[in-house]
Amino acid sequence: MQYLSRMRAFPFLLLLLGAAPLAGQTSRNWRPEDRVVIGDWTHVSAVAAGPDRVFIASPASVLIWRPQFRRWEGPFDPPVSDYLAQVIAGMIDPLDNSLWLPTTTGWVHFQPDLLLWERGIAPGRVVDFAFDMVDPGAGPFLRTPDGWYRVPRGSFSAVASNPPVRPMRPASVNQAVAANPILQAGGAAFLLDATLHTARLTSAARSFDNLGWYLGTDGVGTLFLQDGAAIPDRLEFGLPGAIAGAVMAVPGGVWVATDRNGSSPAGLTFVAGDLTEFQRMTGPPATGLPYSRVRRLIGVGSSIWAASDGGVIRFPTSEPAQYTAYTEGRGVPDRRVLSIASRRGVVVAATARGLARFADTTAAAPLAAAFVEPALGVVLGGDTTWVATRYGPRAALLTDTDLWRPPGLDTAAAFNRSLYDIAWMADTLVGLTADQFLWKAPGADRWGLSAPISAILGPLRRLVADGDGFWVAGDQAVGWTRINGVPVRPLFVGSDLPGEVLDLAVDADFLWVATSGGLVRFRLAEVRP
Repeated sequence: MQYLSRMRAFPFLLLLLGAAPLAGQTSRNWRPEDRVVIGDWTHVSAVAAGPDRVFIASPASVLIWRPQFRRWEGPFDPPVSDYLAQVIAGMIDPLDNSLWLPTTTGWVHFQPDLLLWERGIAPGRVVDFAFDMVDPGAGPFLRTPDGWYRVPRGSFSAVASNPPVRPMRPASVNQAVAANPILQAGGAAFLLDATLHTARLTSAARSFDNLGWYLGTDGVGTLFLQDGAAIPDRLEFGLPGAIAGAVMAVPGGVWVATDRNGSSPAGLTFVAGDLTEFQRMTGPPATGLPYSRVRRLIGVGSSIWAASDGGVIRFPTSEPAQYTAYTEGRGVPDRRVLSIASRRGVVVAATARGLARFADTTAAAPLAAAFVEPALGVVLGGDTTWVATRYGPRAALLTDTDLWRPPGLDTAAAFNRSLYDIAWMADTLVGLTADQFLWKAPGADRWGLSAPISAILGPLRRLVADGDGFWVAGDQAVGWTRINGVPVRPLFVGSDLPGEVLDLAVDADFLWVATSGGLVRFRLAEVRP
């Protein structure tokens, strides 16, 4: 994300203030519309409402809700990852409608129109924060156990001051509860999260039109309670968990599966391409979905099929909650499903102990039943199933009892080591080793082997076709390349990407990357050569 942060201009002052180095910055100056990280927004630290926008702060980012247009903007990431870790409230600047976030040790100031972040350290623990409406241009006031201080505009330090004459403070949860007793009496109904734990109200802000309250919580995201209403509405944004394990592009957006992790349930979420719609599904509250992680999603007809550690799961898109799980009792040799593929209505699942084939939705049947080793990837072509194994590419017909070694595959060790993924690019079959591509073009007598590209991306794990090349994910980066080329403009884990890459999807406008730190949407025109 692109920042015009004044902090770059004052490195010496930052050191005096004890600020962290800019290690968390991305390696490129991303515009918000070119790179968006979509994570878990069920935990909200602060809300603040202005004339035309509502700011929502999580421990990692700031989000903007435009109520008159019902549109989201952001999230906006600070230049240092821990900026928002200790936020205790939110407040709109009465002069320019920017956002002030008092923290336990100081403050953060965000000007979204300039993408400008500022942070300062208070001379003690912050116990109060206000603007003086007699002189709003004087900057915010904060109080510590030692007294009042003022933050002059443009300054990184607070100066001792008299108290504000006519203070305007952030709204409190107690004020919201006092104005809406239903928040206390009926909280059990709308503060239950997906795992039946009761969330806590963390922050409150009166809407600028005085028609309701925005409420932040530590488990169910952001709520809006209209005056006189019995139950608040949820402002849906983000995923139910931080680990995005699999993603699949569909018309209008993507489906993304998130892992069960700590208090976060496993989930399946539709994310609209323009981020205007989020549909979450986490299964029955008492049990949740029957898996902890998913690593592949495919669409077959009107259903989504998931390769999970709880078997093959089929979700009807019209009613995702009515899912069906296929495990050992329904023809799947091992519920640890590593990959899945389909062609013309036939689905083949690659598991930790062989393959299962679905000709319909009743149950699976064995495919190449004598093969009982891990199938790391699978793709269908004609009447042949191609499998990525620890010994290179293998194949099977419906009538085969075991996998067979395809003709034309060189006996050299480079052609007979682990394939981690396998896919089609037009009519060329391409496998992915830890270092390079292995492929066979139609009509070719032998398989080809590309130059290694792992020096750029790290050990390779996943590939997705796009045009005349592939997006390839390694342990260190994601990049687009042709079979005989090298990755260009790689996107690096830890800077451009917030965590380990687990899956990829591409549509006409965006590259979607599922990572251990959330789902990342890149504008394709900005990342593809």
